[in-house]
Amino acid sequence: MSLINSLILRVKKFFNYLKSHKKILVPSLVILILIIYFLLPKNKTQIPTETVKAYSFTQSISVSGKINAAESANLTFLLAGKLVYLGVKEGDMVTAGQTIGVLDQRTTLKNLQDALIDYSKQRGTFDDTKKENQDRTPTEALNDSMRRILINNQYDLEKAVISVEIVDLAKQQSVLTSPISGIVTRADVKIAGVAIGTTTTFSVVSPNTLIFEVDVDQADIAKVKEGQEVNVNLDSYPNDNISLNVQKIDFVTHTTSNGGNAYTVQSDIPTSNKFNYKVGMEGNAEIITAKEDNVLSVPLSSIIDDNYVYIEINKKYEKRKIKQGLQNDTDVIVTEGLVSGDKVVLDPTLVPQKKQGKFLGLF
Repeated sequence: MSLINSLILRVKKFFNYLKSHKKILVPSLVILILIIYFLLPKNKTQIPTETVKAYSFTQSISVSGKINAAESANLTFLLAGKLVYLGVKEGDMVTAGQTIGVLDQRTTLKNLQDALIDYSKQRGTFDDTKKENQDRTPTEALNDSMRRILINNQYDLEKAVISVEIVDLAKQQSVLTSPISGIVTRADVKIAGVAIGTTTTFSVVSPNTLIFEVDVDQADIAKVKEGQEVNVNLDSYPNDNISLNVQKIDFVTHTTSNGGNAYTVQSDIPTSNKFNYKVGMEGNAEIITAKEDNVLSVPLSSIIDDNYVYIEINKKYEKRKIKQGLQNDTDVIVTEGLVSGDKVVLDPTLVPQKKQGKFLGLF
């Protein structure tokens, strides 16, 4: 018991000492803790680096677009009437010149017959008048009266001919044919024997002329040239890439749905793929605007102060000036300042900077 009482007494004396000297003791403890904190070794943050090496560098423009057809036709009758013959349905293959449909021609044929009769009568009158005037032409007329008779005779004959041609033209317009070979993608009428108007439409698309169209912003169009490689990935075939080339660049800009100015760039799709791909399929395209082989490059994230990078040498970091070349969305070519094998810091903000000044104003 005496030992325990002695221990309790010592603890009480220690706390009494702390209470009586707390004005000096507390600041001393704070300073001691700070000194220990700054002097103890820290776990250094690992700074990621990338080894510089030579490889093929590509500069590209990423855009979205869709498949269209260079050859397509929307066909309508110029005259309204009763459809008496329908030669196609949606999905059919047609050839150039094939008949799509025919309107009722009975009235037209009667009008043509009537016009031909009038022509025959006028032709007879023309020949009789010419004989009565010595088979002369208007320029050979003997007087003004004869010339007027011959001129009017010629006019009447030409008028009869024109009447026949007009009726024949109406007959031709009652027959609708396809100007191209392709697939019927639209047919507004399904059966014959119904009346149709001039807005009834048949659409034909040529699968041999499929193209991939993209809109390139005016800020990037100067980089795009005919013949450049285009890599296309369609939403309908996400695991397949199509390798195309730029075939055509629009000369005139147009306003996009976002209100910007862009130029349409076209790439032909090989005819071997004509039945795999369909008009309207959308996808993403990468236009390769520049390519250089065996060059050094670094990530854009490693650049600091415009033209500097940090190099790791023996666990130390050296700030080095570089000269930049072409760049894409992620990397930039380095033409001077680095050699193959250099270790470039990917995030220069992680490199510890030298601190200046006194520690707590005391040292």
